[in-house]
Amino acid sequence: MSRPQVVAHRGSSAGHADNSWAAFAAAVAEGADSIECDVQATRDGAIVVRHDLVIGDCLVADLRLSDVMALAPGTIVLADLLAFAAKESIDLLVELKDAGAAVAVARAIAAHAHCARIEVGSFPGPAIAAVKTAATALRPSFMMGRVAGPADLIGLAAAFRSAGVHLCWESRAPRPHRLLDRTMIAALRDAGLAVTLWHEERIDELLALVALGPDAICTNTPAVLRH
Repeated sequence: MSRPQVVAHRGSSAGHADNSWAAFAAAVAEGADSIECDVQATRDGAIVVRHDLVIGDCLVADLRLSDVMALAPGTIVLADLLAFAAKESIDLLVELKDAGAAVAVARAIAAHAHCARIEVGSFPGPAIAAVKTAATALRPSFMMGRVAGPADLIGLAAAFRSAGVHLCWESRAPRPHRLLDRTMIAALRDAGLAVTLWHEERIDELLALVALGPDAICTNTPAVLRH
């Protein structure tokens, strides 16, 4: 059985505020292979690590970085997280929450010395294609919330120039592992796609997902999955 990578969803977010330094540091301490984070752009072009598109009644995209920091103290900027990942020698999975920031995010990552260990993911396929166009050396992967068969997933990956697929099916069934099997994982891999499964914390379900042999599993509890 292959050993999937442990991806810490927004850091070790079960016990810490998501996308926070505490969550990211805990992910490293708990043996995660990679940290997943969410990014979006401010009005003045800063890339911030944040999941929600709004702060109060304001869109992050309409705020300046100084406004974001005033309204949400402790918000991390991507440049600082890239430096942290390089220092800790850990991979990053950077999810684009704002498709309009795709080119800026791609260029910022491509310019960093740690770029070979950074994956960019997004649900909108055009954002993934934009990442690849802006920085051909990067490994963008598309995220899929709808249940689909391998042929459809492979076709979408080709259209979006994606190096991988994230099957975000955690809410599609009580036991998401029953929506796929090892044959499907093998077909996706044979097409050259890395397969990441999202996101799970139940021990029995994690065991079932590991048995499917994906490349990675995203979880709020990296220590549990590592164990």
